[in-house]
Amino acid sequence: MKDSIYKKKVFIAFLLISLIFSNIEILSAKDNDSISNRNIQIEFRASYGFTVCHHPEMLYFRAHYPVFELSVQQATFGTKYWHAKVNYPAVGVTFLYTGLGEFKELGHIYGIYPYMSFNFLKSRRNQLNLKLGVGAGYATECFDPKDNYKNTFLGDNFNAILHLSLEYNRFITNRLSLSAFVGLTHLSNGARRVPNNGINIAHAGLSTKYFINKPKNRIPAQQSDNQQYKSWERKNLSLYIAFTYALKDIDEYAGYKKSWSVYSLQINALKRVSEMSKLGIGFDLDYDMTDAEILKLDDVSYNSIEIFRPGINIAYELAFGSTSFIFNAGSHIYSKEDGAGYLYQKLCAKQNICKHLFLTCVLTTHFGWADFFTAGIGYKIN
Repeated sequence: MKDSIYKKKVFIAFLLISLIFSNIEILSAKDNDSISNRNIQIEFRASYGFTVCHHPEMLYFRAHYPVFELSVQQATFGTKYWHAKVNYPAVGVTFLYTGLGEFKELGHIYGIYPYMSFNFLKSRRNQLNLKLGVGAGYATECFDPKDNYKNTFLGDNFNAILHLSLEYNRFITNRLSLSAFVGLTHLSNGARRVPNNGINIAHAGLSTKYFINKPKNRIPAQQSDNQQYKSWERKNLSLYIAFTYALKDIDEYAGYKKSWSVYSLQINALKRVSEMSKLGIGFDLDYDMTDAEILKLDDVSYNSIEIFRPGINIAYELAFGSTSFIFNAGSHIYSKEDGAGYLYQKLCAKQNICKHLFLTCVLTTHFGWADFFTAGIGYKIN
């Protein structure tokens, strides 16, 4: 029964991609500068994989199953200074679907995630790509203490998706390429709802890409003098101040389907060290109301001020135009509830919306254990 379901899904998926490719020549024939100037590719991926069972209770759901992905991407060709610096990466968005082995407790996964694909080879015909993506996913089934207690993977229907894959891509013609890849796709909700063991899908497969229009010639990199970034002038210094918020669950203490607020203030003082990189120090001030709940349940006395958790860290920013990623690693200066330890890490995605304002989302971890995922707005100076 499962084999017939898989065959139908494979047939439908390939029928969809055939229809897309059958209309590409019509799109190409149109005199549309806004499309041709963007160097757009369409990609279809079909892979086969399995769920990585990293907890004993997950072994019940061991299975192999297909994963389908449809992507639209722009192959950069040097219109921005950073394109050539990182060997002309592709930037796009992927739509993902998988049935997770057709277990009724797990349901199906639908996802969408923006990504960047970095090429490590200089050849245009042969490419070795590393694809990194972060987005959102929807699980049709999630944990319920009465009706779906076996699903300890996901505590909520809405989850974050993280994707990583390594791909060899070979161009057959100037527009058409075929590739083989191996990848890992992770889904979890960042402890917003528990249990939150997460789903890790290891998969491998084949893909095809097609340029809608004739691909653009690459613009060579311009020579730059990095000596200009050695000075401590104001133009090389930046200050970011961001306020973010999250909801967090702690079922092992207070039962399921309850959430508490987490408020976080993040300050980064950075100095530019290259065209794309900044290095500096950061300061964090978190107010995690689950700490108050844990202290109360553990019969530990506290006051409101003691719930604040300040921290200091080393900060590094890598910028791709108006989008950048900030990595922080440091230690809490003080923590009344120290069950997670003092050392922490933060991974921040930052998107500028105007000269001084930016949007950001931040994943806070303690040695790989996801504590909370916050999102908010910030103000940048220089």
